Amino acid sequence: MYVVFQRLLGPWGKMPILIRDDDTNFFTKSSMLESVYSKAWEEGFKVSLAVVPFQRAINDICVPPSVRDMDSHFPILENKPLVHYLKNKIQIGAIEILQHGFSHYIGKDGRGEYGNELDKSQDIELGRNMLREALDVNAIFFVPPGEDISKKNLMALIRMGLVPIQRQTLFDNYMRNPFVPSYLKHLATKLLAKYKNKDNNENGNLGVQLVKPVLISVRTHSISWSLASIKSANLSSIESLLSLTKSVIESCSINRTPVCLINHYHLYHYDWNQSITRKDLFQAWRQILESFDKLKFCWKVTFLELYERTKKIQNIRIVKTGSKITLESAVHVQGFSFRTKASLEPSASLSFNDEDKIVTLDDLLPDKKVILYVKS
Repeated sequence: MYVVFQRLLGPWGKMPILIRDDDTNFFTKSSMLESVYSKAWEEGFKVSLAVVPFQRAINDICVPPSVRDMDSHFPILENKPLVHYLKNKIQIGAIEILQHGFSHYIGKDGRGEYGNELDKSQDIELGRNMLREALDVNAIFFVPPGEDISKKNLMALIRMGLVPIQRQTLFDNYMRNPFVPSYLKHLATKLLAKYKNKDNNENGNLGVQLVKPVLISVRTHSISWSLASIKSANLSSIESLLSLTKSVIESCSINRTPVCLINHYHLYHYDWNQSITRKDLFQAWRQILESFDKLKFCWKVTFLELYERTKKIQNIRIVKTGSKITLESAVHVQGFSFRTKASLEPSASLSFNDEDKIVTLDDLLPDKKVILYVKS
């Protein structure tokens, strides 16, 4: 009989929950981050901050209105109070740092700074060095601004030892296809921007568009995220955001699929007001966190923890010979959980969760085989 094992990434069958917040930069006030995430940290969530090393003062909501269109650059290192704050949060394990591009520049054609076919390896390395100098961290993960990155720059990231965290949709596949002419990609970008601007102006839902739960897939050299449904791309209200969250929880709870809550701290501080002004959106954010927090199988995790755990799980060797199943790992894996339709013989090394149909091996020690048997 052929036995299929569905490997669960989280320890003891828990569902990985990540928070990714974009756009921390020179202008960020620590009080803004604290106001959005203090309660989340109290509840044990970890926040992966996508930090812009060398913010360009562009006409975008990621910089204060007083400096938009200045076109000057501002290194994160020069905001000493913010750097001190971030270092402290890193030290206590409340945050991890992701590299968010270089300057967050968006061209007149609407493309992000890594979206075109120009080789941006130099900027990638320079930004990485800036974060290292400012925060004493070696950034491992890279988030392209605007979710826009070409195939060429994706490959450059991987060659440089960085792990890209990129959106994976049909639109992204189209934009990364090297056989699609540049002028068609520019046209697609303009049409999308026009549609989004029209929708945001009519419904005032820009904030809702930038807060969402997404599905995470971990590969050997990259991490991708995708929308739970086509409706996720066009949220029109707070109610639709909360409805999407409920749907994601229901679907992902079955397979314990990793979920990332994408957020932008400055959304809650309209035009960079020092106090929270978008109270309706902030309340929705708190409801989303509460919905995940109350799950008994929630694993609050960083990208690095998930990435390293996934490599361990994927490298477990499972071999079936007759009714005998052999499991072996080169590294120590705690709480390895899986689902299988086969009925297994009781074992002191296994625990069974009949409600969720999950089987867990508490400890898989390096190079020590674990033998299981299928009931005849």
